[in-house]
Amino acid sequence: EHAVMKLTRQSKRSCLRLLGAAGIAVLLAAAPIRAQGSDCATVFAASSKMLDVPYHAYMIDSAKTDAVLNGGKPRVGEVIAAGGEMYVLSRGKWVKSPVSMAELKKMQGENTDSTKATCSHLRDESVNGEPAAVWRSHTVNAAATIDTDVWVSKSRGLVLKSSSLTDVGGSMGKSRSIARYDYTNVRPPAGVP
Repeated sequence: EHAVMKLTRQSKRSCLRLLGAAGIAVLLAAAPIRAQGSDCATVFAASSKMLDVPYHAYMIDSAKTDAVLNGGKPRVGEVIAAGGEMYVLSRGKWVKSPVSMAELKKMQGENTDSTKATCSHLRDESVNGEPAAVWRSHTVNAAATIDTDVWVSKSRGLVLKSSSLTDVGGSMGKSRSIARYDYTNVRPPAGVP
């Protein structure tokens, strides 16, 4: 039983690591962002909305650990959120995440007093022809400093793209995660229980 619990925790951590590439920093930073004031209201609203809207995220993560494990290449991944569940493309196969959308909502709502976040509007620009506001959130916690640029659709209030620079310090240093999000005809992957 202890081994199963340990495996589940490791699976959740692995899933959250991959989701980091998809912009999980935006989702998990939302609770402290809300506490910081109105400068982060747009980012908070967009990240909260992603917990209720099906999406397909395509990511590239340049973390040094991923590069070492992946033959010196960045990790490329995909995540689908649909039907209250998350699915991760792992080694060419879709698997259901041990972290559900309900769990992410709970994590988002938990108090994270050790996190400090600020946001600023950088500019307006289009993503695939859709007008968007580009926001930067700067988050500091015990584990890392994370600067995330988020392109938020002006008409739909959804995250269209994100780019995060995470600095964990030491030999692991900095990593860049870039994600784009598609909201069209999103369904769970076929054949995944």
